[in-house]
This record gives sequence, structure tokens and C-alpha cells, in this order.
Amino acid sequence: MIGLDTSAIIDIFRGDEKIKGFFESNKEPLAVTIMSYLELFFGLDFENTKHTKEAQYYRSFFDGLYQMDITGESCEKASHIFWKLKKEGKMIEKFDCIIAAIFMVNGINKILTRNPKHFERIKGLNVMSY
Repeated sequence: MIGLDTSAIIDIFRGDEKIKGFFESNKEPLAVTIMSYLELFFGLDFENTKHTKEAQYYRSFFDGLYQMDITGESCEKASHIFWKLKKEGKMIEKFDCIIAAIFMVNGINKILTRNPKHFERIKGLNVMSY
């Protein structure tokens, strides 16, 4: 199974040609996290009609995939990732730590992202980009 980072979900919505190529050749099931859902919706202003339509797309998109929720175990894993990287001087965004942790505690060690540098620092995670 491959986990989708928020950047990949946005690029799917935008019809990015590079990610379309990935989907044409991919045979593995895909998963998303509730944290990506939150991250996406933080970017939407519901007084903007365009954003209302985008929200409808994301709701439907998430309904069609395996959804991973945040748990106590994933919170602790995210904290371990965050502090390890901070001590190494290689910090990444907290949302990225949480997304990676959710996938990892659910046995998903592959993530598809437009931003491989955000996730390459996390040991045990196979980062795929397009």
C-alpha cells in the first residue's frame, strides 16, 4: 500500500500530468490520512465558491481510499520523528511528521509526495516522487 502526502492529493485535484503518469502505472492500493484532510481544509475559504467545489472533490476523493486516523500510538511516533530530526538539525513540518507516523504505525512504509525532501529524512519510510 502507498500513502499519499497532501501535496500528491492537491496535484491530483489540479490534474498534474506527472502524477497522472504515476496513477496509470500504479497497481498498489492507496491510503490517505485524516491529517492530510485537515491540512487540505485549512487551505479552503468556504466563502469562496471555488473552494467549496474543491472541498466537495476532496470529500469524494477521501471516501474512495483507505483512510488512516490519528491515534495515541501515531502521536507518540510523530513526536519521536520530530525530536530525532530536530536533534539532528533536520527538522520538517509537524504535519509531515504526523502524516508519516500515521502511515508507519499502520504498516505503510511508502509515501508518494511532490516534496521528497520533507520525508527522506525519516528512517524506515520509502519516499516516492513524481
